[in-house]
Amino acid sequence: MLVKSDIQNLIMREIEGLLLDLDSGSTPLSPDDALFELGLNSLMLAQLLIQLETELDVDPFEEEVSITDMRTVRDLVDAYERAVRASIPVG
Repeated sequence: MLVKSDIQNLIMREIEGLLLDLDSGSTPLSPDDALFELGLNSLMLAQLLIQLETELDVDPFEEEVSITDMRTVRDLVDAYERAVRASIPVG
């Protein structure tokens, strides 16, 4: 089972990959970084979400969570962590 740190590492690695395409330098990411301040536009965010859904096999935005509520890297980590945890069968 993936733990929160695994999910955070995956999300940060995927964001770094998208930012490399921008050639925006190699500033270390923090969970508190604002997504759009990093340089992610809506198309890049969509690409990120597709990649994360493929990697984690969950979509946290199907039910109660709205993508418009995602402001920081930590917001994404928390949403995916809850979705992964909810996808595990009980008992």
